[in-house]
Amino acid sequence: MSEYQNNPEPDAPKENEIADYYEGVKKLEMDGHETGIKKARNALFITAGLLLLGEIIAISTSGAEVTPLVIGIIAAEVGVFIGLAFWTKTKPYAAIITGLILFILLWIVAIIVNDDGGQSIYKGILVKAIIIYTLVSALKPAKEWENLKKNS
Repeated sequence: MSEYQNNPEPDAPKENEIADYYEGVKKLEMDGHETGIKKARNALFITAGLLLLGEIIAISTSGAEVTPLVIGIIAAEVGVFIGLAFWTKTKPYAAIITGLILFILLWIVAIIVNDDGGQSIYKGILVKAIIIYTLVSALKPAKEWENLKKNS
């Protein structure tokens, strides 16, 4: 009796099993990148809240008149960051880059517009540094997440 009669040849892995395994590995990789993206999403939401709070404080301390134009500008600033935070669900890299550029531009505009002898550069520097660091650190996971999603 031949040795192969008692021990049948093991079944080759089925195509579905390999595809399922590959999909599982990709899902685990994407889930690993989700943490960085969630931090960036939270940073964008926090930025929106801080902008709203900062504008309210600035208006109340300066005694400026609250006009519909001022309310519209504040709503647009806050709304953009909220929209970017939601956009991280589908296009995290583009949303984070856009949020980072917009945040830095708003900081530069505040420095130019405010006539406070350059104090706008240093006001809230720690909070601004934390937001920028959080957004920058989320760029790599966001890019890798988008690449994995594109290749699936």
